[in-house]
Amino acid sequence: MGKRHLALAIALAVAGCGTAPSLPLRRETLARQIADDAAAFNEAYGRAVTAQILLNVLRSRDRLPRFYLAMTGIQDAPSLRFRENIGVGSIPMGEGASPWGFGNFGLERETISRPTYAVQPFSADTLTRTAFQATDPDVFEHYWQSGWPRDLLLFVLVDGLTRIETLPDGQTRVTDLTNEANDVREDCAPAIDSRGCAFVREARSFLRDIAGREPVRGAPADARGVCGLIAAYAPAQPVRRADVAGQRCEPRFIVGAVTYVLHLRSLDDAVYYVGELMRADSMRGEDDIVAPITVFAAGLRGGGAGVPLFRITREHDRRRAPYAASVDYAGERYWAGPAIGRSCADAQASGACVDDAENGDRTSSVISLLAEILALNQSPDSIRAPNRLIAE
Repeated sequence: MGKRHLALAIALAVAGCGTAPSLPLRRETLARQIADDAAAFNEAYGRAVTAQILLNVLRSRDRLPRFYLAMTGIQDAPSLRFRENIGVGSIPMGEGASPWGFGNFGLERETISRPTYAVQPFSADTLTRTAFQATDPDVFEHYWQSGWPRDLLLFVLVDGLTRIETLPDGQTRVTDLTNEANDVREDCAPAIDSRGCAFVREARSFLRDIAGREPVRGAPADARGVCGLIAAYAPAQPVRRADVAGQRCEPRFIVGAVTYVLHLRSLDDAVYYVGELMRADSMRGEDDIVAPITVFAAGLRGGGAGVPLFRITREHDRRRAPYAASVDYAGERYWAGPAIGRSCADAQASGACVDDAENGDRTSSVISLLAEILALNQSPDSIRAPNRLIAE
């Protein structure tokens, strides 16, 4: 290799070392970019889903049609554009000597990135399965056994119940109760006589009966088989769960001599139920719109008087933690589901453990429940996690 070529090689090597980032730094930059993108896509996806839930709740309140859309993923495939320049100059080293060359080398990379996504209506089959079919009993059982607020599950997901009581003479007494939102008033005080409040009082009585009690864990082989049985509490006779192939049985609970059969509603019915609860209170024109029925407050293990099942506000205090959902509707901005981070053994007269709507708001739990069921009811191709494609 001649001196001229050697000088050029050295110049290029030195310039390359001086301008190219080190490998560890490049890896760290790429890892941080992927992590930041994943968090941003997660946030965008969450806002899109929860806003859709809140929007349909508001439409239900106003008796307007509800619509459900699928987000088929978020893709971000950056395109890279390179620009290079190279040059070699020389200076004489004296008479009879070959000139030495000095090189310069430049490399620029420009990344052009614009996330793409698709929002589209469900197909007829997927829409029926997602929004209009009754919630699968296995889905209800999953939430029931996973520590979710059980009063919330009963009010939101259950359209009605049948109470079957075995009397001492062997006869049965059957009572059907319907969970009608427009019949729920004043948190179903004793003076309220309506179908909706009859359901609410029965549901609360059922929850009191099983509170603190352990269900039966085993049964003899000759125990009576019950299809759809979720739990039995001191049953009058031994029972066991009977899974009938190809048969979808409604959830059942047995408490002593009483069997409760739960009739589950669809996702769309659940959304409409929540919106219908908000209708009467929204007529007052105040900033907060609350449901006329209460559930146990968030983060309050000791029970307490309860907080509204759902609460929507037209004002958002930005000094507080984020809200679960927000949406523009009919020219106004609505917020629902403030973050509640507390763990209180009992209610207190002041401070974070007060048993009121502001400190124990359950709205985010309702929104989360509806959003998760929306995802669970869809086919695998209808909803995909956000993804990023790296092109190098």
